[in-house]
Amino acid sequence: MLPLEARELRAAEDALRGVFHMFGYREVRTPVMEFAQQLERGYRDPLEHVVRLFDEAGRVVVLRPDLTVPVARLLATRMAEHPGPLRVEYTGPAFRAPQAGVPVATEHRQSGAELVGLAGPEADAEIITMLGRALRAAGLGSYRIGVSDVSLTAAVLDGLGIEGATRAALRSALAARDLVAWHDRAGAASLAPADRELLERLPSMRGGVEVPRELAARVPAAARAAARLERTIELVDLADADVLVDLSIQRDWGYYTGLLLEAFAPGVGAPIAQGGRYDAIGEWYGHARPAVGFSIALELLHRALAAASAGAPALQRGVVLGGGLDTHRAVAEQLRNARVPVVAVAAGDVAANLADAEGWRYSASPDGEGLMLRDHQNDSSTSCSDAAELLAALA
Repeated sequence: MLPLEARELRAAEDALRGVFHMFGYREVRTPVMEFAQQLERGYRDPLEHVVRLFDEAGRVVVLRPDLTVPVARLLATRMAEHPGPLRVEYTGPAFRAPQAGVPVATEHRQSGAELVGLAGPEADAEIITMLGRALRAAGLGSYRIGVSDVSLTAAVLDGLGIEGATRAALRSALAARDLVAWHDRAGAASLAPADRELLERLPSMRGGVEVPRELAARVPAAARAAARLERTIELVDLADADVLVDLSIQRDWGYYTGLLLEAFAPGVGAPIAQGGRYDAIGEWYGHARPAVGFSIALELLHRALAAASAGAPALQRGVVLGGGLDTHRAVAEQLRNARVPVVAVAAGDVAANLADAEGWRYSASPDGEGLMLRDHQNDSSTSCSDAAELLAALA
Protein backbone atom coordinates (compact mmCIF):
# COMPACT_ATOMS: atom_id res chain seq x y z
CA MET A 1 0.00 0.00 0.00
CA LEU A 2 1.50 3.29 -1.12
CA PRO A 3 1.72 6.37 1.16
CA LEU A 4 -1.36 8.13 -0.22
CA GLU A 5 -3.45 4.95 0.01
CA ALA A 6 -2.19 4.26 3.53
CA ARG A 7 -3.08 7.81 4.59
CA GLU A 8 -6.59 7.51 3.17
CA LEU A 9 -7.13 4.13 4.83
CA ARG A 10 -5.82 5.42 8.16
CA ALA A 11 -8.19 8.38 7.98
CA ALA A 12 -11.10 6.01 7.34
CA GLU A 13 -10.08 3.77 10.25
CA ASP A 14 -9.81 6.76 12.58
CA ALA A 15 -13.26 7.96 11.53
CA LEU A 16 -14.74 4.52 12.22
CA ARG A 17 -13.12 4.38 15.65
CA GLY A 18 -14.48 7.83 16.44
CA VAL A 19 -18.05 6.62 15.89
CA PHE A 20 -17.46 3.40 17.83
CA HIS A 21 -16.14 5.46 20.74
CA MET A 22 -19.23 7.68 20.71
CA PHE A 23 -21.35 4.56 21.27
CA GLY A 24 -19.12 3.41 24.15
CA TYR A 25 -17.18 0.66 22.37
CA ARG A 26 -13.65 -0.08 23.63
CA GLU A 27 -10.75 -1.54 21.66
CA VAL A 28 -9.61 -5.17 22.05
CA ARG A 29 -6.87 -7.10 20.24
CA THR A 30 -6.47 -10.81 19.54
CA PRO A 31 -3.54 -12.86 18.18
CA VAL A 32 -3.04 -13.25 14.45
CA MET A 33 -2.33 -16.96 15.01
CA GLU A 34 -4.79 -19.23 16.81
CA PHE A 35 -4.93 -22.95 17.53
CA ALA A 36 -7.11 -24.53 14.85
CA GLN A 37 -9.00 -26.61 17.41
CA GLN A 38 -9.96 -23.52 19.39
CA LEU A 39 -11.30 -21.66 16.37
CA GLU A 40 -13.25 -24.65 15.08
CA ARG A 41 -15.24 -24.63 18.34
CA GLY A 42 -16.58 -21.23 17.30
CA TYR A 43 -17.27 -21.97 13.65
CA ARG A 44 -18.81 -25.40 14.45
CA ASP A 45 -17.42 -26.70 11.15
CA PRO A 46 -13.96 -27.68 9.91
CA LEU A 47 -12.10 -24.57 8.79
CA GLU A 48 -11.79 -24.17 5.03
CA HIS A 49 -9.50 -21.93 2.96
CA VAL A 50 -7.33 -21.01 5.94
CA VAL A 51 -3.55 -20.72 6.21
CA ARG A 52 -2.37 -23.64 8.39
CA LEU A 53 0.98 -24.02 10.13
CA PHE A 54 2.52 -26.26 12.79
CA ASP A 55 4.17 -25.15 16.01
CA GLU A 56 7.20 -26.86 17.59
CA ALA A 57 4.96 -29.36 19.37
CA GLY A 58 3.27 -30.35 16.12
CA ARG A 59 -0.02 -28.64 16.94
CA VAL A 60 -1.98 -27.10 14.08
CA VAL A 61 -2.26 -23.32 14.17
CA VAL A 62 -3.99 -21.07 11.65
CA LEU A 63 -3.88 -17.44 10.68
CA ARG A 64 -7.26 -16.13 11.78
CA PRO A 65 -9.79 -16.05 8.87
CA ASP A 66 -11.79 -13.28 10.55
CA LEU A 67 -11.89 -11.48 13.89
CA THR A 68 -15.41 -12.19 15.16
CA VAL A 69 -14.78 -15.67 16.58
CA PRO A 70 -11.40 -14.77 18.18
CA VAL A 71 -13.04 -11.76 19.85
CA ALA A 72 -15.96 -13.93 21.02
CA ARG A 73 -13.46 -16.40 22.53
CA LEU A 74 -11.64 -13.54 24.28
CA LEU A 75 -14.83 -12.15 25.80
CA ALA A 76 -16.11 -15.58 26.90
CA THR A 77 -12.86 -16.43 28.67
CA ARG A 78 -10.85 -13.43 29.88
CA MET A 79 -13.92 -11.20 30.40
CA ALA A 80 -16.29 -13.87 31.70
CA GLU A 81 -16.72 -12.03 35.02
CA HIS A 82 -17.74 -8.73 33.38
CA PRO A 83 -21.38 -8.04 34.33
CA GLY A 84 -22.20 -6.93 30.78
CA PRO A 85 -23.21 -5.74 28.40
CA LEU A 86 -19.82 -5.65 26.69
CA ARG A 87 -19.18 -3.26 23.81
CA VAL A 88 -15.87 -3.80 22.02
CA GLU A 89 -14.29 -2.79 18.72
CA TYR A 90 -11.22 -3.92 16.84
CA THR A 91 -9.10 -3.38 13.74
CA GLY A 92 -6.59 -5.81 12.28
CA PRO A 93 -5.64 -8.25 9.53
CA ALA A 94 -7.37 -11.53 8.68
CA PHE A 95 -6.18 -14.20 6.26
CA ARG A 96 -7.57 -16.65 3.72
CA ALA A 97 -5.53 -19.28 1.90
CA PRO A 98 -5.10 -18.58 -1.82
CA GLN A 99 -7.44 -20.58 -4.05
CA ALA A 100 -6.66 -21.67 -7.58
CA GLY A 101 -8.41 -19.47 -10.11
CA VAL A 102 -9.69 -17.00 -7.48
CA PRO A 103 -7.85 -13.65 -7.87
CA VAL A 104 -8.30 -12.30 -4.35
CA ALA A 105 -5.78 -11.15 -1.78
CA THR A 106 -4.68 -13.52 0.98
CA GLU A 107 -4.55 -10.78 3.63
CA HIS A 108 -7.53 -8.58 4.43
CA ARG A 109 -7.84 -5.76 6.95
CA GLN A 110 -11.02 -5.59 9.01
CA SER A 111 -12.58 -3.18 11.45
CA GLY A 112 -15.61 -4.15 13.46
CA ALA A 113 -17.63 -4.05 16.66
CA GLU A 114 -19.43 -6.54 18.89
CA LEU A 115 -22.22 -6.00 21.40
CA VAL A 116 -22.28 -8.91 23.87
CA GLY A 117 -24.81 -9.50 26.62
CA LEU A 118 -27.89 -7.90 25.06
CA ALA A 119 -30.58 -9.66 23.07
CA GLY A 120 -33.56 -8.29 21.20
CA PRO A 121 -34.33 -5.67 18.55
CA GLU A 122 -32.84 -2.80 20.56
CA ALA A 123 -29.34 -4.30 20.43
CA ASP A 124 -29.68 -5.26 16.76
CA ALA A 125 -30.83 -1.73 15.92
CA GLU A 126 -27.87 -0.18 17.76
CA ILE A 127 -25.44 -2.25 15.69
CA ILE A 128 -27.14 -1.35 12.40
CA THR A 129 -27.31 2.34 13.34
CA MET A 130 -23.67 2.45 14.39
CA LEU A 131 -22.56 0.73 11.19
CA GLY A 132 -24.42 3.28 9.05
CA ARG A 133 -23.04 6.24 10.98
CA ALA A 134 -19.52 4.83 10.84
CA LEU A 135 -19.67 4.40 7.06
CA ARG A 136 -20.95 7.96 6.73
CA ALA A 137 -18.22 9.30 9.02
CA ALA A 138 -15.58 7.52 6.95
CA GLY A 139 -16.73 9.58 3.97
CA LEU A 140 -19.16 7.25 2.23
CA GLY A 141 -21.97 9.40 0.93
CA SER A 142 -24.07 6.55 -0.43
CA TYR A 143 -24.53 3.05 0.96
CA ARG A 144 -27.26 0.47 1.57
CA ILE A 145 -27.50 -1.91 4.54
CA GLY A 146 -29.45 -5.08 3.78
CA VAL A 147 -30.90 -7.00 6.73
CA SER A 148 -32.32 -10.48 7.05
CA ASP A 149 -32.89 -13.00 9.83
CA VAL A 150 -32.03 -16.71 9.78
CA SER A 151 -34.67 -17.41 12.42
CA LEU A 152 -37.32 -15.78 10.23
CA THR A 153 -36.41 -17.92 7.23
CA ALA A 154 -36.39 -21.03 9.42
CA ALA A 155 -39.77 -20.11 10.90
CA VAL A 156 -41.29 -19.71 7.44
CA LEU A 157 -39.97 -23.14 6.42
CA ASP A 158 -41.34 -24.60 9.66
CA GLY A 159 -44.71 -23.02 9.09
CA LEU A 160 -44.89 -24.38 5.54
CA GLY A 161 -43.87 -27.86 6.70
CA ILE A 162 -40.58 -27.97 4.77
CA GLU A 163 -38.37 -30.69 6.24
CA GLY A 164 -35.78 -33.31 5.40
CA ALA A 165 -34.04 -33.37 2.03
CA THR A 166 -36.08 -30.48 0.64
CA ARG A 167 -35.11 -28.22 3.52
CA ALA A 168 -31.43 -29.19 3.23
CA ALA A 169 -31.45 -28.51 -0.52
CA LEU A 170 -33.11 -25.12 -0.01
CA ARG A 171 -30.58 -24.19 2.65
CA SER A 172 -27.69 -25.10 0.37
CA ALA A 173 -29.18 -23.11 -2.49
CA LEU A 174 -29.67 -20.07 -0.27
CA ALA A 175 -26.15 -20.27 1.16
CA ALA A 176 -24.82 -20.32 -2.41
CA ARG A 177 -27.28 -17.59 -3.46
CA ASP A 178 -28.41 -19.88 -6.25
CA LEU A 179 -31.93 -18.53 -6.69
CA VAL A 180 -32.52 -20.77 -9.72
CA ALA A 181 -31.84 -23.90 -7.65
CA TRP A 182 -34.06 -22.52 -4.85
CA HIS A 183 -36.90 -21.80 -7.28
CA ASP A 184 -36.66 -25.26 -8.85
CA ARG A 185 -36.64 -27.07 -5.51
CA ALA A 186 -39.40 -24.90 -4.06
CA GLY A 187 -41.52 -25.40 -7.18
CA ALA A 188 -41.35 -29.18 -6.69
CA ALA A 189 -42.51 -29.03 -3.06
CA SER A 190 -45.86 -30.59 -2.16
CA LEU A 191 -47.66 -27.43 -1.10
CA ALA A 192 -50.83 -25.54 -1.84
CA PRO A 193 -50.34 -23.22 -4.84
CA ALA A 194 -50.32 -20.06 -2.73
CA ASP A 195 -47.79 -21.51 -0.27
CA ARG A 196 -45.60 -22.78 -3.10
CA GLU A 197 -45.61 -19.32 -4.70
CA LEU A 198 -44.52 -17.75 -1.40
CA LEU A 199 -41.75 -20.30 -0.94
CA GLU A 200 -40.47 -19.76 -4.49
CA ARG A 201 -40.06 -16.03 -4.05
CA LEU A 202 -38.97 -16.01 -0.38
CA PRO A 203 -35.25 -15.29 -1.00
CA SER A 204 -36.05 -12.56 -3.52
CA MET A 205 -38.30 -10.60 -1.13
CA ARG A 206 -36.91 -7.10 -0.55
CA GLY A 207 -38.34 -3.88 0.84
CA GLY A 208 -39.20 -2.33 4.17
CA VAL A 209 -41.35 -3.44 7.10
CA GLU A 210 -43.98 -4.65 4.64
CA VAL A 211 -41.84 -7.76 4.03
CA PRO A 212 -42.00 -9.20 7.59
CA ARG A 213 -45.60 -8.08 7.87
CA GLU A 214 -46.57 -10.12 4.80
CA LEU A 215 -44.75 -13.17 6.13
CA ALA A 216 -46.42 -12.84 9.52
CA ALA A 217 -49.85 -12.61 7.89
CA ARG A 218 -49.35 -15.58 5.56
CA VAL A 219 -47.33 -17.88 7.86
CA PRO A 220 -48.54 -17.57 11.47
CA ALA A 221 -45.62 -19.69 12.72
CA ALA A 222 -43.28 -16.92 11.53
CA ALA A 223 -45.17 -14.09 13.25
CA ARG A 224 -42.84 -13.81 16.24
CA ALA A 225 -39.63 -13.70 14.19
CA ALA A 226 -41.25 -11.31 11.72
CA ALA A 227 -42.31 -8.93 14.51
CA ARG A 228 -38.77 -8.91 15.89
CA LEU A 229 -37.29 -7.95 12.51
CA GLU A 230 -39.98 -5.30 11.99
CA ARG A 231 -39.26 -3.80 15.41
CA THR A 232 -35.52 -3.75 14.65
CA ILE A 233 -36.11 -1.79 11.45
CA GLU A 234 -38.34 0.68 13.27
CA LEU A 235 -35.64 1.32 15.91
CA VAL A 236 -32.80 1.93 13.47
CA ASP A 237 -31.83 5.61 13.53
CA LEU A 238 -30.88 6.00 9.87
CA ALA A 239 -32.64 7.27 6.76
CA ASP A 240 -35.24 4.79 5.49
CA ALA A 241 -33.45 4.58 2.14
CA ASP A 242 -30.26 3.37 3.85
CA VAL A 243 -31.77 0.13 5.20
CA LEU A 244 -33.44 -2.63 3.19
CA VAL A 245 -34.95 -5.97 4.19
CA ASP A 246 -33.28 -8.51 1.89
CA LEU A 247 -34.10 -12.16 2.57
CA SER A 248 -31.46 -13.40 0.11
CA ILE A 249 -28.75 -12.56 2.68
CA GLN A 250 -27.33 -15.75 4.19
CA ARG A 251 -23.98 -17.03 5.45
CA ASP A 252 -21.70 -19.99 4.82
CA TRP A 253 -20.77 -20.33 8.54
CA GLY A 254 -23.16 -22.00 10.93
CA TYR A 255 -22.94 -19.75 13.96
CA TYR A 256 -25.52 -17.09 13.09
CA THR A 257 -28.77 -17.34 15.06
CA GLY A 258 -30.85 -14.29 14.12
CA LEU A 259 -30.14 -10.96 12.44
CA LEU A 260 -27.95 -10.93 9.34
CA LEU A 261 -26.66 -7.77 7.69
CA GLU A 262 -24.62 -6.71 4.70
CA ALA A 263 -23.61 -3.23 3.56
CA PHE A 264 -23.08 -2.31 -0.08
CA ALA A 265 -21.76 0.82 -1.77
CA PRO A 266 -21.61 1.99 -5.40
CA GLY A 267 -18.48 0.96 -7.26
CA VAL A 268 -17.89 -2.24 -5.26
CA GLY A 269 -19.42 -5.56 -6.27
CA ALA A 270 -19.10 -7.25 -2.86
CA PRO A 271 -20.35 -6.41 0.64
CA ILE A 272 -18.15 -3.83 2.35
CA ALA A 273 -19.49 -4.99 5.72
CA GLN A 274 -21.11 -8.16 7.06
CA GLY A 275 -22.41 -9.28 10.41
CA GLY A 276 -25.31 -10.47 12.46
CA ARG A 277 -26.41 -12.17 15.67
CA TYR A 278 -24.49 -15.20 17.01
CA ASP A 279 -25.92 -16.01 20.43
CA ALA A 280 -24.40 -19.51 20.70
CA ILE A 281 -20.68 -18.81 20.37
CA GLY A 282 -20.13 -17.77 23.99
CA GLU A 283 -21.63 -21.05 25.21
CA TRP A 284 -19.24 -23.00 22.99
CA TYR A 285 -16.38 -21.27 24.81
CA GLY A 286 -17.89 -21.87 28.24
CA HIS A 287 -19.85 -18.65 28.90
CA ALA A 288 -23.22 -18.19 27.21
CA ARG A 289 -24.20 -14.62 26.34
CA PRO A 290 -26.19 -13.18 23.42
CA ALA A 291 -24.08 -11.28 20.90
CA VAL A 292 -24.42 -9.24 17.72
CA GLY A 293 -21.86 -7.38 15.64
CA PHE A 294 -20.32 -6.64 12.26
CA SER A 295 -16.98 -6.37 10.48
CA ILE A 296 -16.03 -3.92 7.74
CA ALA A 297 -13.71 -4.98 4.92
CA LEU A 298 -11.43 -1.95 4.93
CA GLU A 299 -9.91 -2.50 1.49
CA LEU A 300 -13.41 -2.65 -0.01
CA LEU A 301 -14.45 0.45 1.95
CA HIS A 302 -11.36 2.21 0.61
CA ARG A 303 -12.32 1.17 -2.92
CA ALA A 304 -15.84 2.51 -2.42
CA LEU A 305 -14.48 5.81 -1.12
CA ALA A 306 -12.19 6.08 -4.15
CA ALA A 307 -15.10 5.36 -6.51
CA ALA A 308 -17.21 8.05 -4.83
CA SER A 309 -14.43 10.65 -4.78
CA ALA A 310 -14.84 13.41 -7.35
CA GLY A 311 -11.60 14.81 -8.77
CA ALA A 312 -8.18 14.70 -7.14
CA PRO A 313 -7.79 13.61 -3.50
CA ALA A 314 -7.50 16.30 -0.87
CA LEU A 315 -3.96 17.46 -0.22
CA GLN A 316 -2.25 16.83 3.12
CA ARG A 317 -1.78 19.73 5.50
CA GLY A 318 1.95 20.34 5.67
CA VAL A 319 4.88 22.20 4.09
CA VAL A 320 7.74 20.97 1.92
CA LEU A 321 10.39 23.45 3.09
CA GLY A 322 13.30 24.34 0.86
CA GLY A 323 16.31 24.90 3.12
CA GLY A 324 14.72 22.93 5.92
CA LEU A 325 17.77 20.66 5.93
CA ASP A 326 20.36 23.44 5.97
CA THR A 327 19.75 27.22 5.67
CA HIS A 328 16.28 27.30 7.27
CA ARG A 329 16.45 24.58 9.92
CA ALA A 330 15.27 27.03 12.60
CA VAL A 331 12.15 27.79 10.55
CA ALA A 332 11.43 24.07 10.21
CA GLU A 333 11.69 23.64 13.97
CA GLN A 334 9.38 26.60 14.65
CA LEU A 335 6.74 25.17 12.28
CA ARG A 336 6.92 21.72 13.85
CA ASN A 337 6.61 23.25 17.33
CA ALA A 338 3.40 24.86 16.05
CA ARG A 339 2.13 21.37 14.99
CA VAL A 340 2.67 21.97 11.27
CA PRO A 341 4.17 18.91 9.47
CA VAL A 342 7.40 19.83 7.67
CA VAL A 343 9.17 17.82 4.96
CA ALA A 344 12.70 19.24 4.85
CA VAL A 345 14.74 19.46 1.66
CA ALA A 346 17.97 21.32 0.86
CA ALA A 347 17.89 24.97 -0.19
CA GLY A 348 18.80 24.14 -3.77
CA ASP A 349 16.06 21.53 -4.25
CA VAL A 350 12.75 22.30 -5.93
CA ALA A 351 10.33 21.96 -3.00
CA ALA A 352 7.25 22.36 -5.22
CA ASN A 353 8.07 19.19 -7.18
CA LEU A 354 8.15 17.06 -4.04
CA ALA A 355 4.92 18.65 -2.76
CA ASP A 356 3.17 17.75 -6.04
CA ALA A 357 4.58 14.21 -6.04
CA GLU A 358 3.51 13.41 -2.47
CA GLY A 359 0.30 15.41 -2.17
CA TRP A 360 1.38 18.10 0.32
CA ARG A 361 -0.68 21.25 0.19
CA TYR A 362 2.16 23.77 0.66
CA SER A 363 5.75 24.27 -0.40
CA ALA A 364 8.09 27.07 0.66
CA SER A 365 11.37 28.07 -0.97
CA PRO A 366 14.03 30.68 -0.08
CA ASP A 367 13.20 34.04 -1.66
CA GLY A 368 15.81 36.69 -0.94
CA GLU A 369 15.83 37.23 2.82
CA GLY A 370 12.51 35.45 3.27
CA LEU A 371 10.43 32.57 1.90
CA MET A 372 7.88 32.20 -0.90
CA LEU A 373 4.95 30.05 0.23
CA ARG A 374 2.97 28.28 -2.47
CA ASP A 375 -0.54 26.87 -1.90
CA HIS A 376 -0.81 23.92 -4.31
CA GLN A 377 -4.52 23.48 -3.67
CA ASN A 378 -5.52 27.04 -4.57
CA ASP A 379 -2.57 27.68 -6.92
CA SER A 380 -1.52 30.87 -5.12
CA SER A 381 1.71 32.23 -3.63
CA THR A 382 2.51 34.44 -0.63
CA SER A 383 5.80 36.16 0.24
CA CYS A 384 6.80 35.70 3.91
CA SER A 385 9.68 37.43 5.65
CA ASP A 386 10.02 34.97 8.56
CA ALA A 387 8.50 31.94 10.30
CA ALA A 388 5.83 34.06 12.04
CA GLU A 389 4.48 35.35 8.73
CA LEU A 390 4.67 31.83 7.33
CA LEU A 391 2.55 30.51 10.20
CA ALA A 392 0.04 33.33 9.75
CA ALA A 393 -0.28 32.51 6.04
CA LEU A 394 -0.80 28.79 6.83
CA ALA A 395 -3.54 29.63 9.32
